[in-house]
Amino acid sequence: MIDETEAIVLRSMDFSDTSKIVTLYSKKFGKIKVMAKGAKRANNKFGASLQPMTYSSIVFYNKPSRDLHLLSKSEIVEPFISLHSDSEKMFIGLALIELLNMAMHDEEENPAMFELVVQAMKEMNKAEKNSINIFLAFQLRLCAMFGFRLNLSACRRCGRQSEETHSLHGYLQLTNGTYCCSFCNEETGSGGVKITLGAIRSMQWLEETPLQNLTQLAVSSSMRDEILSALQLYLRYHIEGIRTLNSLSLLYSQR
Repeated sequence: MIDETEAIVLRSMDFSDTSKIVTLYSKKFGKIKVMAKGAKRANNKFGASLQPMTYSSIVFYNKPSRDLHLLSKSEIVEPFISLHSDSEKMFIGLALIELLNMAMHDEEENPAMFELVVQAMKEMNKAEKNSINIFLAFQLRLCAMFGFRLNLSACRRCGRQSEETHSLHGYLQLTNGTYCCSFCNEETGSGGVKITLGAIRSMQWLEETPLQNLTQLAVSSSMRDEILSALQLYLRYHIEGIRTLNSLSLLYSQR
């Protein structure tokens, strides 16, 4: 059966002297793998459409009984030039598709997730500053789509808003994504991930603000690292197979 769909390229690996196996996140079929015969040849018919982070339109021979399909045609829908030319945005964009590849199961259609990925990459591509905010917000929205949205508006035990506790930090509960103030945490010994109230407020803002407005907020490097660490722990708790994002490790190890 011949099928056509839009897709984001997640990964491309050599298969032989001339071919590649490409992992895609598609609008109609979710995550799929295709064999791109001749993709390593000079002036091949696929051009640059199979590079990671590329938004492409593909035609492939869909074989329902197999995990690997045969790619017939691939053309770029939108090139995301800045994601490939700006080193910081490139690493952040690679982290996004790296996380998506880990989180999504093969061949599970999710149009809403696909639209979120495309929108996030479009906004990241045109961002002039603070592009990391888009990736942080993407992770928060991914949690919500998976059914374990963070609820940080008030302490789960006493109900006080974070600003009402007059404390500098609280605790993120990994089991259910709620916030526990430092006073209730001390009384109950419920544990959790210690997190500053500034990071909590920033995460609330990142989740509630439209993606196109996210770059307005400058997040300090310390708060960025704190939020990234908390979200990584939360995602690891709820999604099997989530590991350290190599792309972000490479980016921030250079600074």
